[in-house]
Amino acid sequence: MQIAIRQADAESVGSWLPLFLAYLDFYRTTQPAEACAAFLEQRLRKGEAVVFLAEDAAGVQGFALLYPGFSSLGLRPHWLLHDLFVSPASRGGGVGQLLLEHCQRHVAALGGGVTLQTAHDNLNAQRLYERSGFKLDTEFRVYEWSESSSSAPAAP
Repeated sequence: MQIAIRQADAESVGSWLPLFLAYLDFYRTTQPAEACAAFLEQRLRKGEAVVFLAEDAAGVQGFALLYPGFSSLGLRPHWLLHDLFVSPASRGGGVGQLLLEHCQRHVAALGGGVTLQTAHDNLNAQRLYERSGFKLDTEFRVYEWSESSSSAPAAP
């Protein structure tokens, strides 16, 4: 299988939206397809995300979605690799590795770093990340908050 990596644009979202929806399904999350497409198109149009697509003759086989940010501790750009997904039919063929390496080269060219998260039970992804030089953070805990999942602080 000959895989090529290219950067997505807002107009290409329809070609990889089914994989994005499969990614959501993998993590037991559902969102309306139209809302996902609008969200992704907006992120790409505004330059708030970078998406790399892995394609072969049959179409898009995987994607990686990076969100830009900064590290105050490192005084440099720092990207969040929020989503990396490979179609089930293409797993085990190196597609995830190619996407991850492409992300690393992209970020290295900008002088930054990458943070990512995966499920505790996603052992295949963990092995891929560790083979690619990612280290498990043992210094910091990750906490999350959302106005939809808890009560908001009282207004001042």
